[in-house]
Amino acid sequence: MRYFAISIILAAAAAACTPNQRIMNSAAPTPAPPVSIPAAASSFESDLQAMRNADFKFILVFRRRDDAAMDAEDKTFVNANTPPDVNRRRLSDDGKAIIIGSNFPFLPGTIANLTDRFVMEDHSKPDAGPLEMDRNANVNANANVRKRANK
Repeated sequence: MRYFAISIILAAAAAACTPNQRIMNSAAPTPAPPVSIPAAASSFESDLQAMRNADFKFILVFRRRDDAAMDAEDKTFVNANTPPDVNRRRLSDDGKAIIIGSNFPFLPGTIANLTDRFVMEDHSKPDAGPLEMDRNANVNANANVRKRANK
């Protein structure tokens, strides 16, 4: 009898702990917030934005004239015809574009070599200055360094 009384007490306690079904059913379901999925930026646009975010002064995009993907020879040509102080080169747009980011102007003749073979888009900062170094300014700067060293 003692066990029977304990069982009834436990059953009553368990029933008291369940949620009130009438209250549960009266609550209106919470509507899900509308999902807005931003349009995914193309690989090219996101790569170009990454160059801007890196705060490069000069951002140049080179594409083949036939709009085909860059092959190994094209990539080698770009690497051979850009100075070593170019900060970043990025193959983009499904391999159809090479984006170059630099904080330094290019060596004289570099742009002409590249534009003889490729179409160039200039996305540089408006206040970046000339794309190529002035040959005379570089010679004069070297002469001034030599003069100071000799004194």
